[in-house]
Amino acid sequence: MNYKYDIFIIGGGINGAGIARDAAGRGLRVCLAEKGEIGGATSSWSTKLIHGGLRYLENYEFKLVRESLIEREIIHRIAPNITKPIPFIIPHSKKLRPTWLIKIGLFLYDNLGGKSVIPKSKLVNLSKEFPNLLKKNFTKGFQYYDVQVDDKKLTQLNAQDAEKNKALILENTKVIKVERFCDHWNIYLEDDKIITSKILINASGPWINEVVKDILKLSSKKSIRLIKGSHIIINKLYEQKVAFTLQNVDKRIIFVIPYKGDFSLIGTTEVEVDSPENPKIDADEIQYLIDSVNNYFIKQINQSDVIDTYSGIRPLIEDYKEASKVTRDYIFDLNIENQLSPLLSIYGGKLTTYRKLSDKVFEELKEFLPSETGKPWTHKRTLIENDL
Repeated sequence: MNYKYDIFIIGGGINGAGIARDAAGRGLRVCLAEKGEIGGATSSWSTKLIHGGLRYLENYEFKLVRESLIEREIIHRIAPNITKPIPFIIPHSKKLRPTWLIKIGLFLYDNLGGKSVIPKSKLVNLSKEFPNLLKKNFTKGFQYYDVQVDDKKLTQLNAQDAEKNKALILENTKVIKVERFCDHWNIYLEDDKIITSKILINASGPWINEVVKDILKLSSKKSIRLIKGSHIIINKLYEQKVAFTLQNVDKRIIFVIPYKGDFSLIGTTEVEVDSPENPKIDADEIQYLIDSVNNYFIKQINQSDVIDTYSGIRPLIEDYKEASKVTRDYIFDLNIENQLSPLLSIYGGKLTTYRKLSDKVFEELKEFLPSETGKPWTHKRTLIENDL
């Protein structure tokens, strides 16, 4: 069979775009179809951070945090125009996590990822460094750094770089049906085009269950939970160019982050939902975020201060824990039953680890790829916007 592509990818979020870039740069023939615009859904609804996941340490996810911290360094290096380190302040509360626990967590956070250009954590005197900002019971805290990113632009740059390497990127294009054979797939698009590919990758994020059931016509052995994360945007709460990590009594974390110069971004919530379609913040989420801020800051906010909101759906791997403890890691489901052409479905994952996820995709698919397929390379080359 003279199939046209080596790999066809369903889904143009950060994982799909990252895989397309990686594959095209290895010399593979790649086609990606996204039903909307590249990076237009989950990958543009995040908290805009490339981070190690400090609070994941409480769930003992040391491997994920280490991988994420290493990737934080790499992504900051390869996407310098859309990333910047930003200090985060954790106001200390005796009623919540004890000092010793935070110190241990920050020591691990500083060191798990190895050598880094990003500054280390330190103790801070809140009343001295941030006078008249926080309530008087918050006198000391901790500072650490993570990296702020334009999440949608990161996704788009990956797709653009894939195109530079001759990948075909199709936006606003739905896959409506597939046919599977021993040596290839036929992929039917809504514009009546038929694409042939040796391998099919399902990187549809929160829509993965729908794609498996309705398009691939399979019964998935794995499941995800759909968790809605919502954010509010207000006029900037303070002038300092720092972010705040606020601990809540329910053990959840809320970020207050400088956003686009004049605003503060506040989020996120974690609410389980049944559908990935058209996520919107609800009144309880808005109030939860407002209350979190008002517990810490002298300046109080209310619903009239909210000038914009957005919500995104994160697909988390099902393990029946409460949402805040469900892993942000990813797993692969490689289906090669009955010696049919390979299908790889990607469950879970997060913005920070998209590039490493792609590396592992090619380890997983190694035996099905041409012998001349290139080696890992995306950690070396800078993401640069197309010349217009």
